[in-house]
Amino acid sequence: MLLLLLSACTAHQHQAYDGSPVAHTVHASLDTGYYHYSAPTPEPEFYALPFQQIPGYRVEGLRFDSSEKNGQPGNQVDARYFRSSTSGKKPLLIVLPIWATHTFPSTVIANGFASHSKGGANILWMQGDGPLFDWFELADIDDETAFNQAVETSADRFRAVAIDTRRLIDWAETRPEIDSSRIGIIGFSMSALVGANVAGNDPRIHTAVYVLGGARPGDMMAECNLVVEYMRKQVSDSLGWTQDEYRAFFRDKLRDGDPWRWRGRYRAENTLIIESSKDDCIPAASRAALYEATGKPERILYPYNHWQPFLSMTPVGRNVLSRDIYEFLERKLLGPEGDPPGVHRQRTTHSRGPIR
Repeated sequence: MLLLLLSACTAHQHQAYDGSPVAHTVHASLDTGYYHYSAPTPEPEFYALPFQQIPGYRVEGLRFDSSEKNGQPGNQVDARYFRSSTSGKKPLLIVLPIWATHTFPSTVIANGFASHSKGGANILWMQGDGPLFDWFELADIDDETAFNQAVETSADRFRAVAIDTRRLIDWAETRPEIDSSRIGIIGFSMSALVGANVAGNDPRIHTAVYVLGGARPGDMMAECNLVVEYMRKQVSDSLGWTQDEYRAFFRDKLRDGDPWRWRGRYRAENTLIIESSKDDCIPAASRAALYEATGKPERILYPYNHWQPFLSMTPVGRNVLSRDIYEFLERKLLGPEGDPPGVHRQRTTHSRGPIR
């Protein structure tokens, strides 16, 4: 039965980018807005890692002090750097973590794409041991003023890790082994939301993959089940809030972290969205908003909940999701030029399994 479940989770539908004319009509700015920063280009400390090297790479850790309060250990930015050992400039893929939650998706993609590309790309895998939103800590707060302050701190951490990512790009631009005209980013769930905010505010992002993410974070907070639902129930009981009051509170507090605000700033032709039609954390309106905001890009749809598609990143699930991500990155990021803005592809739809 487990084998049947895992095999079933490979069913999905693949839609190509339709060449929407609304894509990439407004260029993101490096100089203004909520994600502006004035910190200098970091000079990371490199350190050895106690695990086996990957063929085609030199793998080491790097870290530097965050310019914000990012909620991570020592207030540092920590990353695993897979530096290609082949000659010449190579693209860079930034892999974002799901902070203090699941390490599986980012581990699979960082290591898997390194093996897949055989040194054809440099990879920066950001670490995320500290939470951006500590759901259980928030759930225990029974005072509205204290809850307001705690949520503002969480929103500041969200902004901080986006700025940390942009500063990693500043550093990447100084590296002789990195082709800074081809920088990709991939995020999962919460980090898909972070990645979309980075791409919407930094034109140096050439290629982006958002896995099980969305826009309109206030709606996510109001409708997500999982541990977010536990927090919502506890807080609503303590503060006497209705769901609409709860939704309005988070819409206000997280408005600057909404990718919908940056619509028209994305390279839709170089974007892939992977989502679940029965996602029980990211509501349909949030998924649709991300798809619209990013210019209706290439999209893969799974007919499952928020966590089941990750099963197709396992060998029993035939690594279908991972292979689709690698194929997209190879086509867009590793190709001679990727698909530059203005090159439109006809929409096609094909299915790799039943959609119910």
